[in-house]
Parts: sequence; C-alpha cells; structure tokens
Amino acid sequence: MRVRRATLADLPPIAAIEKASFPDPWPAELLAAYFDDRHALVLVAEDPCVVAFLIARTESSSRRGRVLHIHDLAVAPSHRRRAVGGLLLAELISVARRQGVPRLGLEVRVDNVSARRFYEHYGFQTVQRVARYYDDGGAALRMEHDLEGPSLGSWVEGLSARSRSRPASSP
Repeated sequence: MRVRRATLADLPPIAAIEKASFPDPWPAELLAAYFDDRHALVLVAEDPCVVAFLIARTESSSRRGRVLHIHDLAVAPSHRRRAVGGLLLAELISVARRQGVPRLGLEVRVDNVSARRFYEHYGFQTVQRVARYYDDGGAALRMEHDLEGPSLGSWVEGLSARSRSRPASSP
C-alpha cells in the first residue's frame, strides 16, 4: 500500500470511490476544484490502483487558529476495514506537522456511527454539534485532533512502520 499526493489524472477513480461511498456524492467538478486550490491537499492510497482518497484544506480563524480541515475521506468498499483510512490520516498528520499546523478538524454526520468511531479511534474528539449542517437538514459533529498531544507521535510511527512491513497485497 502506498500513499501519495494525488494528481488530476486520479480524478476518475476518486469520483468513483466517492460515488460508491456516499448516498449524495460530490460531483466530479467539485472534487476537481480542490486540485486548483493552493490551500488544499488531495492524497490517494494505491494497492496498486487508487483505493482511497483524502481531501483536506488548511484553514484559519481567529477562534480556532490554523487547522488542516478534512473535507472528504473515502475508501473503496473492497478495501474498508484494512487500515487504509489510517494510512491516509498518518500522511496528513505528517504534512500538518511539516507545515506547523497544530490541529486537524472535520465534520461528520451525527448518524454516521461508523465514521464517528473511526475518527474517535484515531484520537479525534467532538467539540461541537452543528444543527442542520448538511443540505438535507442533517446535523453534524465538529471533531478536532490536537497534533501536539504526546501520544500521537508513537501512533503515527507505528502505523507507518506497519504499512511498510506489509506486502502490498496483504489485508
């Protein structure tokens, strides 16, 4: 398994994974716009073809400071529950640290229990409930992960080491 920065050539598999992952997927045009955004980062995981992606954007506010905000993360159904999302998060954390960004953030549907558990497993904590966040009126939880926490470094190093030691075809 390999994680790398995506290129525009990766848009077709990214759009296909998006469509397979969400009941109301983002259109390819919206996904493509991130490739032109200098504050955005698009990562893909390959095994050997693209099996997952993560889109994040560096954002700032007077209240929250700088945060690398996850806009989208999806894994192809064939590769779920194989730590692929964790590999993408590990790379995102490495990028954030290199850029001096102290926090990751995201919103997740209140009723998406599996996604909430995934993020909680990787150290995210709920900081706010946002009513009517989604177009369909659904509520979201705003979650954040402080990258300056003492236990995170060993987690990232352990996950990266495990991914390097696995053959590419391992589950």
